[in-house]
Amino acid sequence: MKAYQIALPGPTEYDPRVLEQLSRPLLPHYGDEWLPIYRDIIEKMQRIYQTKNTVFVLPSSGSGATDAVFTSLGEKKGLVLSNGTFGQRLFDIASRHLQRSELLEAEQGQPLDPNRVEQALKTGTFDLLAVVHGETSTGMLNPLQPFSELCRRYGLLLVVDAVSTLGGVELDVDAQAIDFCISASQKALGAPPGLATVSVSERAWQSMPPEEGIKSWYLNLRTWQRYSVEWGDWHPYPVTLPVHLLFALQKAAELILADGLQERWRLHRSTAEYVQRQLEQVGIFSFVTDPALRLPTVTAATLPEGLSSQELQRYLKEEHGILVAGGVGKLQRQIFRIGQMGYSARTELVERVVEAVKDFMRVHQASGVR
Repeated sequence: MKAYQIALPGPTEYDPRVLEQLSRPLLPHYGDEWLPIYRDIIEKMQRIYQTKNTVFVLPSSGSGATDAVFTSLGEKKGLVLSNGTFGQRLFDIASRHLQRSELLEAEQGQPLDPNRVEQALKTGTFDLLAVVHGETSTGMLNPLQPFSELCRRYGLLLVVDAVSTLGGVELDVDAQAIDFCISASQKALGAPPGLATVSVSERAWQSMPPEEGIKSWYLNLRTWQRYSVEWGDWHPYPVTLPVHLLFALQKAAELILADGLQERWRLHRSTAEYVQRQLEQVGIFSFVTDPALRLPTVTAATLPEGLSSQELQRYLKEEHGILVAGGVGKLQRQIFRIGQMGYSARTELVERVVEAVKDFMRVHQASGVR
């Protein structure tokens, strides 16, 4: 099978030191040798989340952790914000579990308006607010502070999808009073797919119904909490864990913390700015017009008229061995997306992607496409 350079919004390229962990000798997912490893992973994740809250690592995708959050909340009423595909998914999942869910939308690529949100919250009919931090479908960064302040003002729980931002974009769970913060291993954390992470505040625990009142077992956060206590000395979780994926996550978290969170955030910002500057030189512009609202981990951009994202994807794959993404849904042909997160944010990898896109533009401009 041909090997490609992965420049997608996830999964990403992985540090060889992370991939080496997948070939370690097997350990059982319990017992004296395993538990120090597991506890070290949880401690590292708390540091990356910047929280003293409970953190779980679930064998699932990020969407699985989102399911776990909303099913564990029971009969709540939620306002879900959306300005892209993954905001819509957040609403779809919430609406399966909550007593009532309401969607407040902005146009794709446009910011969410805190004033509109406050007008909705003034009705006094909501228990929680949910938002996607990094909307990878459009390359949009949704600032969290205005929504954190609204949640404090109106006494609401704050649920944040940080799947594409944790480890690559500034995020402080405790300072921003985030009650549930959801992420996944395969993006800016820099580990292979298959693990979700979620932080749960004390206020969040107090808001949940009893364990038996939650209509799930595997994705029941109360169940995970109970096992962490009752089986805490040998098996503090209710299911079998994929130990090799956790080995890889441990190493990825170790590398993030060795660099320092501030340095990781700076790297992703500067890399994104470099990509956007280079693309603008050949007439390709970011889909999100406000530079302050562009997602540091994913660049979404529009090609000049007459060119499609499918043409670019095909050319980069066939001529350069590079995989980039097209748009999603209505934006499928309108935009393309480059993931510059985790190991994929390394200078030599990003420069290769940029030069391949410039090559595509040279070829098509020579053929008369403008």
